[in-house]
Amino acid sequence: MIRPEELIGQLLLRHNCVIVPGFGGFVAQRVAAVVDSEKGLMLPPKKALLFNRQLINNDGLLTSELATASKSTYDEAVMAIQTMVQMWNSELGRGARVTIDKVGFLFYDQEKNLCFEQDRFFNLLLESFGLGKVHFVVEEQKEEAKIIELKPVTEEETDPQLIQLPRRSVWKYVAAACILPLAFYSFWIPSKTNVMESGMFSVRDFNPFFKNKPAKYQEQKPSSLQMNLDSETSMNVSGNYEFLPGIVFPVRQETVSNTNQSESNQPLQGKEASKQFIVGCFGSQENVEVMLNKLRSAGLDAYVYDTSNGLQRVSAGGSEQEAEMETIREKVMALGIRGWIFRSN
Repeated sequence: MIRPEELIGQLLLRHNCVIVPGFGGFVAQRVAAVVDSEKGLMLPPKKALLFNRQLINNDGLLTSELATASKSTYDEAVMAIQTMVQMWNSELGRGARVTIDKVGFLFYDQEKNLCFEQDRFFNLLLESFGLGKVHFVVEEQKEEAKIIELKPVTEEETDPQLIQLPRRSVWKYVAAACILPLAFYSFWIPSKTNVMESGMFSVRDFNPFFKNKPAKYQEQKPSSLQMNLDSETSMNVSGNYEFLPGIVFPVRQETVSNTNQSESNQPLQGKEASKQFIVGCFGSQENVEVMLNKLRSAGLDAYVYDTSNGLQRVSAGGSEQEAEMETIREKVMALGIRGWIFRSN
């Protein structure tokens, strides 16, 4: 004959409450899956059982199941359950444990309280049939495993071509490569070039290895560029001035006749004057010619005053008189050109 305690576990698979008449009831509650990240375990959902000593009224569930399974009458099933309860109370009174298959076991603690502990190896939830504990590796454990697997690299195995600098170090070198040229040219251009004086840049100003060749006077025969001598003056050739490669001007010493002695007492004007109204410095001969034609078309006596650092300095005119210099300035400003007054002394 089938024993009643064998049917309690089967009934809990289909029901959430099974009462043992005159003893107590087992109440089941569904528990969701649990993930234990510290231990690396994932537990499937299950039914958690509680034992309630107050549930003693016969609901007929266990009695009917026992009568059907043993093919006996209802009264016979009730008598079998009462016999089982008497035996449980006797064993518990002696301090022994009562084990129920697939459910757990009952026992008295030191204070004579009836306690219940569920079976850990059997899951009463049919949805989790066949599911067990799932083990997984935590990320921290993965990192530790990677560190353990690393092998020290000897100097012979190190390839210098594969060594890479950290990104932060690379950005430091890039910043230094950009800042150093700026710092160098911020010192070089104002101190070694005439940019601050002329207000114009040249490509040669950015080349620290470029050296300006000073103008030299060479004893050469006068070239085809001859200046017409004034009938009232006498000129003596003292040398030649190399203006540009291939272009040489004769340098003459002028002896003023008696007829012009009265004029020599007047203030100097033009290129000989100490005050020059400079309109710009040009490295291209074509730009020089364009500026000269523009100034001369406005009635100004424009000319190339001198050459400095490979640039030709163009003057709109010169004079010792402030009024004449103001007139030159107004004509230049009318053309939309800006300039400055250069004092040779």
